[in-house]
Amino acid sequence: MNWKRKLTLSAAALFLAAAWASSARADSITLSMPTPMVTVAQGTVAVEFDETAMNSSTSDTLYLNGDSSTTSSPLVTVDDSDFINNWPLSLAPGASFGPAALFVVDLPADLAPGTYTGTFSILGDTTNTGGLSDLADVNFTIDVTSAVVTPEPATLLLLGSGLAGLGLVRKRTPLAR
Repeated sequence: MNWKRKLTLSAAALFLAAAWASSARADSITLSMPTPMVTVAQGTVAVEFDETAMNSSTSDTLYLNGDSSTTSSPLVTVDDSDFINNWPLSLAPGASFGPAALFVVDLPADLAPGTYTGTFSILGDTTNTGGLSDLADVNFTIDVTSAVVTPEPATLLLLGSGLAGLGLVRKRTPLAR
């Protein structure tokens, strides 16, 4: 066999292997999030995101083997305990799960007002071998607003009694004419 023929057969084998690998790739999960953008006041320390997941494949079971997440700030972290502890290990063809808490975003109490974004990804495969292909991604946004300062009842009582006292002093003091 000459080298040109070997090269052609090798290239054809690589092409077929690549085509087979892409066709064996896991079908994605369709995620629907009712509120991907949440507005919270400064001082809020946790925001929960609920999801409904559906396996859009009619033939493959999807195994949910893990997750990953990214955020726009190192101060904002994603807690995946809800996914790890409460979500199913797999979704049968056409099956759905939820709505259920998927993850919680933890915020420091003193986080500066602003917009913080992130992505949560579900990883898995169709073969139950522990593969970590990206099955679904969901983007989220948290808008942190300045905390509204509300006077405490004791402050209002003190202000009211001070105004009442000024009113009484004014009433007792004769007006200069």
